[in-house]
Amino acid sequence: MLVLAECKQKSEEYEKEILDWKKQASQATTSITKHNRQIHSKETQIEQLMSQKQDITDKCELEHITLPVLSEDDSDGPQFDFSELDRAYLQERRPSARDKMDAEFRQKIESKTSEIERTAPNMRALDQYEAIQEKEKQVSQEFEAARKEEKQVADAYNIVKQKRYELFMEAFNHISSNIDKIYKQLTKSNTHPLGGTAYLNLENEDDPFLHGIKYTTMPPTKRFRDMEQLSGGEKTVAALALLFSIHSFRPSPFFILDEVDAALDNLNVAKVAQFIRSKSCQAARDNQDAEDGNGFQSIVISLKDSFYDKAEAVIGVFRDVERSCSRTMTFDLRDYQE
Repeated sequence: MLVLAECKQKSEEYEKEILDWKKQASQATTSITKHNRQIHSKETQIEQLMSQKQDITDKCELEHITLPVLSEDDSDGPQFDFSELDRAYLQERRPSARDKMDAEFRQKIESKTSEIERTAPNMRALDQYEAIQEKEKQVSQEFEAARKEEKQVADAYNIVKQKRYELFMEAFNHISSNIDKIYKQLTKSNTHPLGGTAYLNLENEDDPFLHGIKYTTMPPTKRFRDMEQLSGGEKTVAALALLFSIHSFRPSPFFILDEVDAALDNLNVAKVAQFIRSKSCQAARDNQDAEDGNGFQSIVISLKDSFYDKAEAVIGVFRDVERSCSRTMTFDLRDYQE
């Protein structure tokens, strides 16, 4: 889970970095496009002014007006000095209008030229854009690697999760199918040969690990009640039924039961003792695979003679007054069994 969380965090960081680089690349592209558009506009205006200048020159040629040329080598065409024109032409034209037009044209040309120079594109912008694209490619590759790693971790986790579910359900189904049978053996009697009823229910069958398991028992002649409302003896019998059901799924070599009969009356003590004896006898231990088998050895601590008189051997603990210590004695009951 920790590795999966780290991969997800790394993936989110890569996604955020990719978005940042894409945003910067978009801004650079927009800036380049804007500058190219401005350059094109200014070049168009210059071409219009040059066209107007050419029209004036052509008109002068048609009217056989010689324009004094200052320079022929200018990249924008020949430059004229209108002050050298014949006086007659100067009188025909209004000098103020001519000078104003010429000054206006020159001013516009200089202004547009200066503006073009100021708005010239940053030639490093393309290099920066390529660097951003390369960085985006690198981050995308790292993101893809992190995504693949996340998928591998998620697949491995799902395999473990499914295996856990299968093992749990295997155990639950076995225990659930055996608990009623064992509970009936612990509660049946001559007056109630069918015994009681016990069953297990999952609160969430789809994902049983997120919720609990409901254990319900109904002793003979008793109506349905929650486990909390049962008496101490009834709870003990229910707990023993669950214990022996779990044992039937994964048998253990032996049990140690410490005063499990403390809350039981004499009738239920006899039932539990008889059940344990039936599972502890040599025949049950030898025939593990038989129905109702699952035999086991058991060590039971009890203070009730109606319980331990069903044992094969008794170990007694008593106080030695003379030596001020505890002592034990053993007694084999197999020679005295009915």
